[in-house]
Amino acid sequence: MKSGTVESDRGVTIAHHVCIASTFFRRLVGLLGHCDLPLDHGLLLQPGGSVHTLCMRFPIDALFLDGQGRILKIAHGLRPNCLALAPSGTQAVLELAAGRAGAFDLHAGDMLRLNLRNAS
Repeated sequence: MKSGTVESDRGVTIAHHVCIASTFFRRLVGLLGHCDLPLDHGLLLQPGGSVHTLCMRFPIDALFLDGQGRILKIAHGLRPNCLALAPSGTQAVLELAAGRAGAFDLHAGDMLRLNLRNAS
């Protein structure tokens, strides 16, 4: 699975370890089966749309992104067994540990950039 880091347009690294779920199966499974999501980790669902936390064990922040990485909407503290609808134009969804969007003062309109790692 591809991975990388995510930075804000202010040059701050939001997540040091982001896995990219780009196949139907990887997006379907997502974070199911995980006990938590470490603070410096994330999951990028690409392509992305509405997300659910059915059968998950922990809350997340879901950042809905357009094709350029602009945040369209943030679902803060999405608890287990909930649904967050994607706004029009969503191309990807970045899932982070609950509270991380607020910790980095992220808002709709902010830009994020994915920096892919070289395969090792």
